[in-house]
Amino acid sequence: MNHQPSAILQPTTNNQRPSTNNQQLWPHNAPFALFLSHDIDQIHDRELFRILADLNHVRRMWTQGEKGNTALALRRVGRALFSPKPPERDFETILEIEARYGFRSTFFVLHDPYWSRQGPRYTLQSAALHRIIRMIQAAGCEVGLHGGYYRFNQPALYRESRLALQEALGVDAVGIRNHLLRFSYPETWLAQEAAGFKYDATFGHPDQLGPRGGRMFPFLSSTMNHEPSTINHEPSTLLVLPLTVMDVTLFRSLGLTGQQALDAAWGAITPVIQAGGLVSLLWHNNYFNEPEYRDWQWVYEQLLSRLAALKPWCGTGKEIVSCWS
Repeated sequence: MNHQPSAILQPTTNNQRPSTNNQQLWPHNAPFALFLSHDIDQIHDRELFRILADLNHVRRMWTQGEKGNTALALRRVGRALFSPKPPERDFETILEIEARYGFRSTFFVLHDPYWSRQGPRYTLQSAALHRIIRMIQAAGCEVGLHGGYYRFNQPALYRESRLALQEALGVDAVGIRNHLLRFSYPETWLAQEAAGFKYDATFGHPDQLGPRGGRMFPFLSSTMNHEPSTINHEPSTLLVLPLTVMDVTLFRSLGLTGQQALDAAWGAITPVIQAGGLVSLLWHNNYFNEPEYRDWQWVYEQLLSRLAALKPWCGTGKEIVSCWS
């Protein structure tokens, strides 16, 4: 999965925490808040695009020096062909890890043409996906929309995707994150709000750690540059949840491994904790239970263990919107 740089954004200047004491910002007098999220790009082992992607990964390791383990990658291809793991397994693992600490997370379901190059590797009618959604909801977690690569910044297509999730999965998605963090200012937020979303979790860099523009707290999209932004002359109500650390940034963009990745992630998270802000993590489901990507899962577990010791308030995106309001 190659996360492409998002569009150039106008710079921000408001990097300070709100003047209110941070223990009054979050429920239970928590010193900071935590938002855990997962983008569901693929769920199946035995799936044509998944297998082709793994073979292409091997090709790049041989010809371009891409980091990875050839033996484990080829073993994954063999497993996918002859003994695929159940689609639910990765989600069971994620929910178990988070449940150790009483954490709950938000999962973003991708909607786009299945056969497109950047599309989902499942359909909304997939029986496995329906089982996964029921599992997520039973754990008290949230389901949002992963905005399609080919449905970018278009209110009508955003509405169509929201309706598709409603009809296929019974999900009323109030939150969104665009695929590959595709974003442009102010079109993204205007289109999302026009489509009825309450929050966006796209705001981050695919190739850099830490909150974009130094934004450590949720903020209304209309306050991006201290200038009013309106839709039909009404003030914006779309809440933006800035991203702090993404797995792909650590392991693909920066090429870190193991302890290096953990140290870099914690270095990006620490200023947000010290400010009493919102620590937002994004880990993709398809890198769990994978020997070649064992560092990805290990770092996630280590981060949650460290964060839990500091007693944050952890909420789903929808709960953060309610809290911030």
